[in-house]
Amino acid sequence: MIESHAAPGGNGGNGRRGRSAKTGFPASAVAQRGDAAEQTWLWAAVLLFVSGMAGLVYQIVWIRQLSLVVGVDVHAVTTAVSAFFAGLALGGWLFGRVADRHGNPLRLYAWLEIGVLVLGVGATVALAHAAAPFSWLEQRTGWLAWAMPFVLVILPAAAMGGTLPVLMRVLTPGAGRVGVHGGRLYAANTAGAIAGTLLAGFVLVALLGILGSAIAAGVLNGAAALVAWLLAARRQAVAAPVAPSAMQGAATGDAANGRLALVLYAAAGGIALGYEVVWSQAIVQFLSTRAFAFTVVLATYLAGLAIGSALAARHADRVRDPWGAFGLLVAGRGWWHCLNSCCWANGCCVRRAACLHGCRG
Repeated sequence: MIESHAAPGGNGGNGRRGRSAKTGFPASAVAQRGDAAEQTWLWAAVLLFVSGMAGLVYQIVWIRQLSLVVGVDVHAVTTAVSAFFAGLALGGWLFGRVADRHGNPLRLYAWLEIGVLVLGVGATVALAHAAAPFSWLEQRTGWLAWAMPFVLVILPAAAMGGTLPVLMRVLTPGAGRVGVHGGRLYAANTAGAIAGTLLAGFVLVALLGILGSAIAAGVLNGAAALVAWLLAARRQAVAAPVAPSAMQGAATGDAANGRLALVLYAAAGGIALGYEVVWSQAIVQFLSTRAFAFTVVLATYLAGLAIGSALAARHADRVRDPWGAFGLLVAGRGWWHCLNSCCWANGCCVRRAACLHGCRG
């Protein structure tokens, strides 16, 4: 949603009939702005849903390709996941800074989706022919050969990482609304990622093959780019600039806390991705293939992120002690992981005992 921050006129509208007490604009104009804000939020959510769906189709495809390139499934998962999220982080940092200075962030979003289309399909084609070059490089350069698949994945992922901050710039959330808007858009993007994970893992690759699945994801990118371009052509400037005093206060008051939050959030994200890789290896003994195991774990993992983001978006801006809430969430996740690991270990022991008993019988 787009917050309206226009200041009332000199004579104000507080005493005038039919005008908003907060803005000084006619009530009908305020209602129209509210409708436009709601439409903008819905379109942003739809675009991020489609973008997330395409992104995870690419990731599932690249993991399957990398398992053939590097020869070890766990190394393929680790390389693809680390390069993918490194690209998301790089793109979010880079294009987030660009979006704040860009005059038309919807156009920038459209260009990012076109970049994902070209780089994503290009990386899929390159990985299809990367096995021999990787083997040649590994024999001569050792671990440096892993830079090749890492770079092929990180480039399109960087373009994907820019989509969320750019659309956040379109919405221009006001003070006290960043958590609401950010949580909702993150939930929409993650919901699309869940759909893309399941679609690629169980439907697209079986029907269209590796390259066909990547092209299908590219079609989604192209559709999102086209819609964003058309919206940019119809959309006028809807967000007034924030008052300089408010910006200065936020910059001076939150700089140190912001750096600390980034460090802690990065550490929490690294631990969470470690859980994902470990769980995908633990669940493989209960499913037929590692590809299906990773798909199930990833979809479940993303579902938790989407649910958590949607719930937190309702309360994030009203939490009195965000540091304490963050600490409780991280501690709760750690305790749950310990409990989960014990359950996995007991389940594995029970299954192995059953297998031994069946073999003896």
